[in-house]
Amino acid sequence: MPAPKDPVTEPQRSPLPSPGSPTAWDEPPTRRAWRWHTVRTVLALAGWIAVWFALYGIMRNIFTLASVVLVPYSVYAAYRLLVLLAATLPDTLRIRRTLRGHPWRLVEGAEHGFTAHPAAAKDHPWIAVPDPETPDDPDARLPLLLLVHPGTRWWTRRMRSRATAEQRAEIRVLWCCGDPRADVVIAASARSGAGKAPRRLLHLQQRNALVAGRRHRGPGDSDPEILDSSRAALSHLPTARTMRSRMRRRVLLLVLLWPALLATQIVIVAHGDDDRIGLFMVIVLAQLAGLPMHIFVLVSTRRMTRLLAGHSWRPVDCTVRMRGKTQLITVEGRELTPNPWRTHVDEQATRLWIAGDLSSRCMASAPGGARPVSLAPAR
Repeated sequence: MPAPKDPVTEPQRSPLPSPGSPTAWDEPPTRRAWRWHTVRTVLALAGWIAVWFALYGIMRNIFTLASVVLVPYSVYAAYRLLVLLAATLPDTLRIRRTLRGHPWRLVEGAEHGFTAHPAAAKDHPWIAVPDPETPDDPDARLPLLLLVHPGTRWWTRRMRSRATAEQRAEIRVLWCCGDPRADVVIAASARSGAGKAPRRLLHLQQRNALVAGRRHRGPGDSDPEILDSSRAALSHLPTARTMRSRMRRRVLLLVLLWPALLATQIVIVAHGDDDRIGLFMVIVLAQLAGLPMHIFVLVSTRRMTRLLAGHSWRPVDCTVRMRGKTQLITVEGRELTPNPWRTHVDEQATRLWIAGDLSSRCMASAPGGARPVSLAPAR
């Protein structure tokens, strides 16, 4: 159920953006908010690493006491670093891209809740904003889903029923920038300046957050039959961009991570430091387990690229269901499953683009070709 609205009086605000500022990025307060968001992310990244080294230094002198703190901290810090490097830090660039392409819209008294929203494909906390396709309908609202990760905790704490009036007042006026059906940035009003500046920038990806009937429909979604069967799937621009990005990230990780670990081993051996023999063995185990897997990922990505280069996309009807943790996709009477990775397609999908032979191995994507997934016959 939507949270009740508190009788908090907000000052009057002029609509944004101003006539001379067509996008949110043209507003100086927006640029300041983005810079502070980026600085805070980098400081958090450095802080988690610095505290680990500090605890490690203490542990060398007070082993028993410090190890009780260091071991659980190392596990949690690894998770936070992964979130920062894989999600929060790249999100800073996505936030800037969205702010440069769209204006701010202020939503007063936005409804929010924790139960399932009828327009949402998943059960997550949500904040409702006006539907851009029906701006004149006050009842048309699209939910912005707040997935569970550290960046959304500040928002969900202020959406709870036990939140104080002051906490709810912080999200009473929602700053929204972007397309609620694709990529959107939300922000709260700054405490000072009568709400004329955003803060707490948060990037949300909404492409699979809404039920099928409420999602953004591009040209490929509205008429998949326009696909040219004589063109290879890899010649489709969104597909080529995705595969290049995947290969680039994995090659970059290969040439940066493993040489760095090898250099660390060389330094340990060169200095003859017996105190770091444990670190040396941890790196050896990581190399034995991770390097073959990394090479396998690169080979698989290359095979997927070759398959897309040799076959064209074709639209097909499908049904998607789960069998335990395995996703089964029925296409033309054949059951397929994501392979070799458990990368699921949208559970609400009724139509996919397919490239390749259904009887052996093929690639599938949501209409548009931007998210290719490898499929193999289910066993």
